Amino acid sequence: MKKLFILLFTIFTIFNKTTSAEQKPNLLSESINTIIDGQTFNGINAYKISDQTKYFSIKEIAKVYNARLEWKPVSSQVTMTLNNRKIDIKANNTIVVFGKKKRRMSLPSRFIKGNIYIPPEILTSNEFAQITETTTKWNPSSLLLTVTHKSNISSVRFFSKEESSKIIINLDEPLSYTVERSSQTITLNILRGKIQKNFMEINNGMLEKIQYYSNAKAAVIKISLQQPVKSFKIDKLVNPNRISIDIIHPFPIKIIDNENIIKKQEEDEDDLYQLQQSDTIVPDIYGQAQIISMNGNVDNTDLDAIAVTKFTQDAIADDSFSIVDDTQTIPTIYSAKNKNHKKIIVLDAGHGGEDPGAIGTKGTKEKDINLEIVQELKSIFDNDTNYEVILTRKDDTFIPLAERTNIANEHDADLFVSIHCNANLNKNANGFEIYFLSEKATDSEAASTAVLENSVLDLEGKPNKKRALLQEMLWSMTANEYMNASSELSAFIVDKISLRVKIPNRGTKQASFYVLRGAQMPAILIESAFLSNYEDEAKLNTRRFRTAISNSIYEGIVRYYAKKTKEKSNK
Repeated sequence: MKKLFILLFTIFTIFNKTTSAEQKPNLLSESINTIIDGQTFNGINAYKISDQTKYFSIKEIAKVYNARLEWKPVSSQVTMTLNNRKIDIKANNTIVVFGKKKRRMSLPSRFIKGNIYIPPEILTSNEFAQITETTTKWNPSSLLLTVTHKSNISSVRFFSKEESSKIIINLDEPLSYTVERSSQTITLNILRGKIQKNFMEINNGMLEKIQYYSNAKAAVIKISLQQPVKSFKIDKLVNPNRISIDIIHPFPIKIIDNENIIKKQEEDEDDLYQLQQSDTIVPDIYGQAQIISMNGNVDNTDLDAIAVTKFTQDAIADDSFSIVDDTQTIPTIYSAKNKNHKKIIVLDAGHGGEDPGAIGTKGTKEKDINLEIVQELKSIFDNDTNYEVILTRKDDTFIPLAERTNIANEHDADLFVSIHCNANLNKNANGFEIYFLSEKATDSEAASTAVLENSVLDLEGKPNKKRALLQEMLWSMTANEYMNASSELSAFIVDKISLRVKIPNRGTKQASFYVLRGAQMPAILIESAFLSNYEDEAKLNTRRFRTAISNSIYEGIVRYYAKKTKEKSNK
């Protein structure tokens, strides 16, 4: 009887405490726009409590950060656990405990109808960012919540030819790694690595897919194979920091692009997939490059015999080996002559200096995004010995439109690629599109985009009438000469972007862009996304999205020249 009394008293006490803590003001909800690592996330609301600042439901927020919640009714406290660390939030209290660190918020959490609601200040605090390893931004006027997971691995890329494949993992800092090997997979555990979760479906006869994600201790790069490798080699390189994995196929595979088989290229036109002899290999702890070779023997029994080769974390963490600076292996970008039969690509970051270009709803400046994409694209081309890159601007500098194509002409460039971001009065307009020069626009939207991009002419002044007439004649001649090639190049890049980037494909268009006029080579202008659209702007502010755009442009150019080489060899 005594035990029953104690039990009833405890229940009554908890009920009383919960009821007294629970308040019942008006609770109005409004759906918000949530972007996580550039992707839309649904189901999050902002709750207005008694005409005060909008709050978030702790249950909904836990889904955003993939956190576990534990409710403690006696203390009226909820504990959020993620990355093996805890955040304690007490009902109707301004104190939040991040791990072992207490911080007082300007507004208290609220307990309403069995749920705790928290002020946005908690999510945007430095303490929350450290535990969640994210950057969180909240814009109450546009109801936009953006969450970006921190990473120190910028991108994973793959390239394949008939006999071999190369996988490049770009690092933001030197990182050690371990390797696990089986007949069907090669897995790298990059210690202290952080990477945004994603995967690439390949299925080219050798590589099935590449998956990558982070756990508590490492970034995991898992390469799934469609057949056992003949051999593979892993090199750790610096300037820039990267890990290179070279796989030798047991049998040649067919490289397919746009439903056409691309045959083996001539030696003087070979692509980036060969190892650069000048690259310096960082030895592993055994004093040699990490190589596992079957010595030409591709018998499955022999492969299974080695099952899994694992380099232990303790061993690889010993960084007693020296890292050799291989900066000189990267091509110099400002070379006027094409001495080694390299293709010269001029990359133009649109706008700059006193010309910011389009400005997004969160204040993002087009000129900054353009430059970041161009610099990322340059870093990709730097690993390909078949190309030489020239930048029209390397920093926040104003360059007149005509001067940009003059740079390409003076260097006898093979391609001119101008990078931009779009804008529209219609905030719902989004997606990417690619333009090449034509005096007549494809449609009214294309004409409006050209007017927007050409508005920088107001900063340049006007040429005299005689010079302007001469320029018009020359522009018309060059535009007609390279129109077909520019259209073909645009189609290749559109195809690649549509495979990698999850925004609408607005296709290839024509318009009268001054920045393309006078280019004596194929020239295109890429509108990577709309800064006037809150989702596109959020994506453009993520390195993941900018890297995907850069990779797509590079791959499109490579395929364009592969097709040209094939046509040449068939003549």
